[in-house]
Amino acid sequence: MYNVSLNENGLTFKEIEKKIYKMVCDEACHVLKNVLEALDEKLLKERDIKVYRNKGLKKTCLRTIMGDVEYSRRIYQFELEDGKTATKFLLDEYLGMDTIGNVSINLVETILTNVSEVSFRKTAENIKTMCNQEISAQGVWNIVQMVGEKINELEKRKIELNEKGALKGEKEVPVLFQEQDGVWLSIQGKDRPKGKNRKKELKLAVSYTGWKLRPGSKKEYVVIDKTVCASFNSSSHFKKVAEATIAEKYNVDEIETRILNGDGAKWIKATCEDQDIHFQLDPFHISQAIIRKVSDKKEQKVLLKLFRQGKVDEGLEAIVNMMIENNKDEVVFKKLTELYDYFVHNKEGLVPYKLRDNITMPTAPEGIEYRQLGTMEHNICDVLAHRMKGRKMSWSINGADNLSKILAEKFSNRLFSTLDKIYKNIIPKGVIDTVIREIPLSASAVNKKGTESKEYKIHTAPIPYSGAAVTLGRKVIQKLCGLKGFGDLSYN
Repeated sequence: MYNVSLNENGLTFKEIEKKIYKMVCDEACHVLKNVLEALDEKLLKERDIKVYRNKGLKKTCLRTIMGDVEYSRRIYQFELEDGKTATKFLLDEYLGMDTIGNVSINLVETILTNVSEVSFRKTAENIKTMCNQEISAQGVWNIVQMVGEKINELEKRKIELNEKGALKGEKEVPVLFQEQDGVWLSIQGKDRPKGKNRKKELKLAVSYTGWKLRPGSKKEYVVIDKTVCASFNSSSHFKKVAEATIAEKYNVDEIETRILNGDGAKWIKATCEDQDIHFQLDPFHISQAIIRKVSDKKEQKVLLKLFRQGKVDEGLEAIVNMMIENNKDEVVFKKLTELYDYFVHNKEGLVPYKLRDNITMPTAPEGIEYRQLGTMEHNICDVLAHRMKGRKMSWSINGADNLSKILAEKFSNRLFSTLDKIYKNIIPKGVIDTVIREIPLSASAVNKKGTESKEYKIHTAPIPYSGAAVTLGRKVIQKLCGLKGFGDLSYN
């Protein structure tokens, strides 16, 4: 059991809770320190002594959700092929510490979960509240850049594999719906574009396989298998990223029909080039263009109905007639001309995909419906704009690009699995079992009574993280603790 002093005046339950939480976290840090040093000892015994020469211990500090873990590990000297000498930490190499730096994967996950919703500064405050850890806003920014750059490297690798035909996903679907759009962000510093427009477009692509009813609702639908990617890169590069992202998840050869929905931008329609993809002009942008360019409410309704029914020629003819009627009003005539040009340049996408003769839709799998596209504005808001636009925010190109990649991974429900790919710091189960057996535990220092004071004995609580999402670090702590409370442990 732990002994908590209640000598302090006005001690509340909130303060007791914080004290116990810090006490348990500090204890967990000590246990993790022993595990790491025991692993280092094991590597010392198992190394090839002819190759690696032990040059002594070096202290370091690992930042975790439990707090800072200070431990010592051995540095080894070895010879390179050219005869020169170099040094390395076998423990860091074994655990993949070269890629993760001095921040644990659990802490990285917690930081990224927060930073996808709130600012860097607010994230730093949240980490201080939720974890036994402190980090600055700059520290949060550094982690975002590090992870974003790693995701970018993964994307480049996926593109290479896809171009070689080596990237083929396991999921097979008859139809794939794709939507693309961009959000314009304010750019700062040396990255700011020259001229009046100080913004740059961040591209976003979303793909999904259909719709299903939202649980508990009879009218609201949600898309299925949403996959997202985002980038500030050129149109050609973004096209490759989008295709590689799809190829990684789906067996593209088995997709019978692909529909691409967008606002008609050149970089969006370029996705259809050299591919059997049907382009559709986004229904939202069709309606938006009509409402903005046509002031008469009755004429608006006529045009909206014609284009909704796929009567493109009749719709364009109606616009021409409006132009003839208003040829003396320069303002109205100019707006109608712009509307006509917009529709003519995107004429191939004006007919809704369901009304096209050249598209035969396969039967939808059970539980899936094929509905009208038009979710892009919603996705732009949820994925990018909510976090990255407004509130007088401005970005560097790299800063915005890195955060957008993290947001894309999150909304694709693959952020943590991507982190696992990046940071393969996994300790084999057999090694953990060996380390646990070899560490004699003793907690005499913890069980010592303090100076004379009124004491309230706190009974042992359930093991931390029980009933919560299980990560590698948590598995290690739970394995070390078994079914005992921390107060029952003993270690050297």
